[in-house]
Amino acid sequence: MTLIYIPDMTNKEQTHFPAASFLSLIGCWLYDTMLLCAVWLLAGFVYIIPAQLFIQMDSTHRNNLSTSEFTGPIFYSYLFIVSWFFFAWFWTHGGQTLGLKSWSLRLQTIQGNTINWTQSLLRFLLAGSPWMLALFLFSELSKKQIIEPPWLYAIFLIGFTGIFWVLIDKKNRSLQDIFSATCIVKIPRPKNQKKQKLY
Repeated sequence: MTLIYIPDMTNKEQTHFPAASFLSLIGCWLYDTMLLCAVWLLAGFVYIIPAQLFIQMDSTHRNNLSTSEFTGPIFYSYLFIVSWFFFAWFWTHGGQTLGLKSWSLRLQTIQGNTINWTQSLLRFLLAGSPWMLALFLFSELSKKQIIEPPWLYAIFLIGFTGIFWVLIDKKNRSLQDIFSATCIVKIPRPKNQKKQKLY
């Protein structure tokens, strides 16, 4: 088990917390992914209002909302910003998303401090890049029908590249940990909090 030093700001004593395990990171990822899907759904409703107003003003897109430039790169850029802000807010305010908190994990700098917005953006890009690559390959291979389902869905394993690195790193670090100078540690669980199980 890898121990990571962080300063305990409450007791003013040096404390060592273990690095998060692979299974706990997967459990946290599943939890936060479900929450992110809910955020996307809400963000979609918020986005569609100005989109409909735009179409009312520009009749050329009235029957072509799904393929207009307003719902292409602009929409995906919008979702990117929403997704980053969703994670960055939690990361920069205590270091715990709801998934991290549920598994008694915390994201922090190597020195034990809360990460800043720049680090959050770097970490988000590093963690999201494999998923963007997987989505691109999935789209291209689906069009060309080079690989048939269900094997085609195996491409999404590329998205877990960063987390898989924990299995071979001696310090239990993911790729996003290494390149953003951050780490996820296991913190003491409150006595009244039940332990989460990964089924």
